[in-house]
Amino acid sequence: MSIHINTEKVKEYLNKFLFYYDLPGLAVSIGYRDKTYLWALGYQNALTKAPLHTRHIFHMGSVTKTLVGTSILQLCEKGIVDLEEKLIAYLPSFQMADSRYQNITLRHLLSHTSGMPDVEDYHWESPQTDDTALERYVYSDEVKNAHLLWAPEEGKFYYSNIAYEVLGLVIASVTKKTFEDYVTENIFRPLGMNNSTLLTFQRDMTEVCAPHIKTPENQFALVPHFPYNRSHGPSSTLTSNLEDLGKWAEANLHKTILKPGTYKTAWEKQALVPNNGEHICLSWFCRKQSNYVFYGHEGTDDGFRTSFWLCPELDLYIIVCSNLTKAPVKKISKQLFDNLSNTN
Repeated sequence: MSIHINTEKVKEYLNKFLFYYDLPGLAVSIGYRDKTYLWALGYQNALTKAPLHTRHIFHMGSVTKTLVGTSILQLCEKGIVDLEEKLIAYLPSFQMADSRYQNITLRHLLSHTSGMPDVEDYHWESPQTDDTALERYVYSDEVKNAHLLWAPEEGKFYYSNIAYEVLGLVIASVTKKTFEDYVTENIFRPLGMNNSTLLTFQRDMTEVCAPHIKTPENQFALVPHFPYNRSHGPSSTLTSNLEDLGKWAEANLHKTILKPGTYKTAWEKQALVPNNGEHICLSWFCRKQSNYVFYGHEGTDDGFRTSFWLCPELDLYIIVCSNLTKAPVKKISKQLFDNLSNTN
């Protein structure tokens, strides 16, 4: 398949999506072979009518998890950690109320097959920002008193943000750096992702999109808090823009941030995701569309949604961001690909 991208036609599609899905703002990037296309429509802030631009920063939510997976695999390449090693080998003080936690490996955590439950409350309204916030959470009563949903050996999928907070602390523990410093030094800087950070509280917020929600009257309102808490840095806190996420997509499409052979490990199916036919790999999800395999991740938090997918076979990526809770960005991404495919 060869894709011809008609920028005006795509903009026409996006305007329809903006209108019919009633979004405050919509930012889209498509990378195909050696070309990149960017669009921004609607508002950065729907209340002030400040227009959205492609440079604006979005909260990317769980797209952060692909940074965690890459960091762990980088450390595997260096022989510092092993996917089959038990978690407690790296965090000897880690405990849960269920003794089966002692059998959890790094592979289980990366693939959401550890049996760990999910975070109960992110406390976005009262964020912690100090260097030890992540460690306090991983050793908190919420985690310590938790029980596994099943034994990790069963290999069943259950999406767990707790698992990724734990992985972030593993990265910090074995590298003697904060999780954020490791990612900055080993991913952001090498790739020139200068508009990206995991420390949102240090940002100039004038370039950051306002988070929106719909009122019962179907009007836009601002979320009273920004979805940031350093206690949940590894699962959720990437803020970035289209340009930088494009660099992240290209690094993975062209296999430059990890050794080419490591991608076979990263993108190997680990478990079936119930209800949607997708599979979880190691921090990446994979799905098929029009007989092509896509790898990617969704990001969902208060006031934001992001859909980040790439197709190595086509040398293609599609990134869709919106500053609205529950915006149907994945549906938009799929419809965009279908429209691009149908133009040939």
